[in-house]
Amino acid sequence: MGRFTYLASSERIPDPQASDIEITITTPDEVKVGEVVNIELTLRTLHPTIKDRAVGDVHGHVFVQVDGPVKHELKADGLVNANFVFTGKNVLLTGGHAEFVAEEPGAYEFRPGNIWVTTSDYPINCTPGAEFPVESKTQVV
Repeated sequence: MGRFTYLASSERIPDPQASDIEITITTPDEVKVGEVVNIELTLRTLHPTIKDRAVGDVHGHVFVQVDGPVKHELKADGLVNANFVFTGKNVLLTGGHAEFVAEEPGAYEFRPGNIWVTTSDYPINCTPGAEFPVESKTQVV
């Protein structure tokens, strides 16, 4: 799990504010050429929510930067809060998924990119504050 600083903005706070977010990108250690590389994500805010959030009230996606023999920018969809979140607590989003077919052998590296999160109140746009370090690696053989 990596800790990443994003610049977040919304209708409530239009000027981008620095916000730390924990993101986990999980990929297989190794796949064969022609197989699917499954990418799973979780996201945890490190700032408190301003009100209670019902199950499924917060959802979003994370763009994943894939570097290697073939470069990709993939959108991992399906992130949602599976648990009730009380005011003042962090929000955990699980269930993020993206995939691609491994067409070329070699080492692939995965980094988080832009984030879009929507609550019942408003959307939140988060852009990387800097280039992020590698969060996961897969070897295609």
